[in-house]
Amino acid sequence: MSAGRPVPQDGGVTFPTGYRASGVAAGIKRSHRPDLALLVSDTPATAAGLFTTNRVRAAPVVLSEELLRGNPTGARGVVVVSGVANALTGPEGYQDSQEVIRLAENAVGLPPRSLLHAATGMIGPRIPVPLVQGHLGQAVADLSADRAGASRAAAAILTTDTATKEAAVSVRLADGTKVRVGGMAKGSGMIAPSLGPPHATTLAFVTTDAVVSPQGLRGVLWPEADRTFNMLSVDGDTSTNDTILALANGRAGGAPADEDPAFRAAVGHVLESLARAIARDGEGATKLLTVRVSGAREEAEARSAAKAVARSVLVKTALFGADPNVGRIACALGYSGASFDPSRLDVGLSARGRRWPLIAGGTPVPGLDNGVGAKMHTLLQQLDEVVLEVNLGPGPASATAWGCDLSYGYVHINAHYRT
Repeated sequence: MSAGRPVPQDGGVTFPTGYRASGVAAGIKRSHRPDLALLVSDTPATAAGLFTTNRVRAAPVVLSEELLRGNPTGARGVVVVSGVANALTGPEGYQDSQEVIRLAENAVGLPPRSLLHAATGMIGPRIPVPLVQGHLGQAVADLSADRAGASRAAAAILTTDTATKEAAVSVRLADGTKVRVGGMAKGSGMIAPSLGPPHATTLAFVTTDAVVSPQGLRGVLWPEADRTFNMLSVDGDTSTNDTILALANGRAGGAPADEDPAFRAAVGHVLESLARAIARDGEGATKLLTVRVSGAREEAEARSAAKAVARSVLVKTALFGADPNVGRIACALGYSGASFDPSRLDVGLSARGRRWPLIAGGTPVPGLDNGVGAKMHTLLQQLDEVVLEVNLGPGPASATAWGCDLSYGYVHINAHYRT
């Protein structure tokens, strides 16, 4: 393994040493699919979390944030419920989440304040605690450190997702220690995370066996989540339940990885892989959209420009129709808040090792209304990933955002979400 370079691996949250996971069907979902997940570290782990900035915050978000503030160095894992968000449930919902944590800690044999909690699903209903209680024994019995355990947990946190989302890397730190980072996530709709530090849903869980202090873990998690998950948009809606939790149990030994660039690169690689997987699996999506902006005056402007294009409903629907509608891209850039000279705007489409210009020097390339446009239409029909490269000018800043197209399937899924 090259020193400092993350090496992708086949794995998930149990890839790092000392973690076990499981996922079972507790009957919370009407589909009877897996809906209760456990992730446990064999030894105490430092923990860090990022949570939704939505003013309406689900009980698990509030409770996990409180638990992290009170015990950042003794977390042992997380219990996740899928099928109900436990949001808009008042004091009773908060008590339900407290009870779920208590029951899970007792079932695993852990002391109080050991487990964090997350939930995803329909807003309004409370967690059916008796169902959770009745299936925790099976979840504990099924805890496994192998690949299958990670996959079962990744399946149990899904809602409208069509596929599990897992990632893992190994990396060698500056002192020569080999550490591992793994992760799992869910997200398909209600995806436009606005996550901040002790600030259908995005959930992500990252594990590592590196030695990291609570402050160091937060210092790595926040900028990498901001670069990846906060640049992700499926439909522009920020959920009541968005949560990213990270655990570091130190089982790999070696020097603390707090300031090691290789460790940050490994965490960033896992988070970016998970964010891209969420965008690719957007509700009803047929194409993954990547928007790369360069030439901005400042990073904030590059981010605004990239997110505006990735979030634009008109851009998304044009992609679904394989329509090379450059006016919609330029429009989104124009209202993004980024400062640029429209006469210097360049936009291109990258695919299959080639780049096709769409806008050059502020005007559409010749032929987009006839022969060139027809060829682009055919190309877009064949692609399952579209990469738009935007150059705003001579500035030094750049940013990348991820999204997807908007299809009839999205409308169908969300028009009948409750019925």
